[in-house]
Amino acid sequence: MSSFRIFIVAVCVFLVGFTGQKVFASDSGVIKLELPDAAAVGMGGAFVGEADRPSAVYYNPAGIVQMDTMEFSGGITWLQPQIKFESLTSGNGNTSEMKQDNYIFPAIFATAPVIKDKLYIGAGEASDFGAGNDWHADSFSRYDTVKDSIENKDIMLVAAYKINDRWSVGAGAIDDLSKFEHDQALSQNNGVDGDALFKANDHAWGFTLASLFKLNDQNQFGLTYKSPIHHTYNGTLYLNNLNNSPTFGPLGGGFPGGYSDVFGASSLTTKAVQKLTLPQSVTLGYSLKPTSKWKVNFDLEWTDWSNTEQQIIYYPNTSAKQASILATDNPQQRSWRSVWSESLGTEYGITDTFRIRGGYDHHQSPVPKNTYDTAFPDSNYNAVSTGFGFDITKNITIDIGYVAVFYQPRSIKNAQGVALSAALGGKYSEFVNIGTATLTYKF
Repeated sequence: MSSFRIFIVAVCVFLVGFTGQKVFASDSGVIKLELPDAAAVGMGGAFVGEADRPSAVYYNPAGIVQMDTMEFSGGITWLQPQIKFESLTSGNGNTSEMKQDNYIFPAIFATAPVIKDKLYIGAGEASDFGAGNDWHADSFSRYDTVKDSIENKDIMLVAAYKINDRWSVGAGAIDDLSKFEHDQALSQNNGVDGDALFKANDHAWGFTLASLFKLNDQNQFGLTYKSPIHHTYNGTLYLNNLNNSPTFGPLGGGFPGGYSDVFGASSLTTKAVQKLTLPQSVTLGYSLKPTSKWKVNFDLEWTDWSNTEQQIIYYPNTSAKQASILATDNPQQRSWRSVWSESLGTEYGITDTFRIRGGYDHHQSPVPKNTYDTAFPDSNYNAVSTGFGFDITKNITIDIGYVAVFYQPRSIKNAQGVALSAALGGKYSEFVNIGTATLTYKF
């Protein structure tokens, strides 16, 4: 069987095997993730200029021309966010910590030459975006967020063409499968909270364009563009534990009776629609190889979050009065901004089969203080990473990476959540542990 046929069969098997798995993630650049390969992660994520592994399908598709044989890689990433809140308004030093959940998500990639030294193809599955927050049901956050998640799974198919020994170009399609869930409590005057749960899903398409330029054996440059992806989430709003308390906080302002009077029952299920655009981005990468054992990579990335002005949910099947109740704090202002991130990494070969890595990543937060809330608790961060790669055989390599992400504390005083009786003002501190492992096989 030809290598191309083997590639197609193997990719189908891999994609079917992974499609049924949930992909969980937590905040990294609001909801942007870049953790599909342990070797790149160990170098701070700086890999667009090097792109000589199967994960080039994600980082820089033009780089797959560097792999003259068919290659596969499969990996798994563990992520553990830790967020602490300290009240600045209560005067009694109240603190709250988000549940310390563990999130696991896989990534797979495959590449193969179709016409050697000319045309190459690649496929993969990973998570470019995702978020997960899990606050305690009785915490300060409950009227804004109890639990929310965005689960994204990106299926990528790319091709690359080698123009000459120095320059190659690539392009690909991205099928983004996404699930959105948000759960919050509803303030009611008798002290018994109601509950509002929104669940939805969608899939949408995007594309990527890339190039790779090899100046000489020591210097190489990469450039990648990823298009925006426009989602329209069609889902359901579930309201539960509603009562008829005469006054029940801001959501019931101007209406007699409680939620159950307005909605006609102690619970309600109705259609809900939300739109979200995942941002376009441009990344410039540079790879320097001073010696045969040592390499240094640098990436500069621009991510365009500026199209996220508001977060709006539509309820097409509700009455005018019900829609007025549900419109409280909807649309929710975001006013996110475009940001830059820089990553620097290095690798050194201790022996011919063992390599050590280190890296640094700096990220700007697109979330301004006046729209910060517990659904997207993001801030500027500095991350340090380390890792190693080991060739088990001439065909099999294992890579391990670890990242410690240090978010800058933010003191927040804004009106977010006020309409929902959520007092979100305070100091937020965040730290994230990330561990990842990748196994690569070369045919």
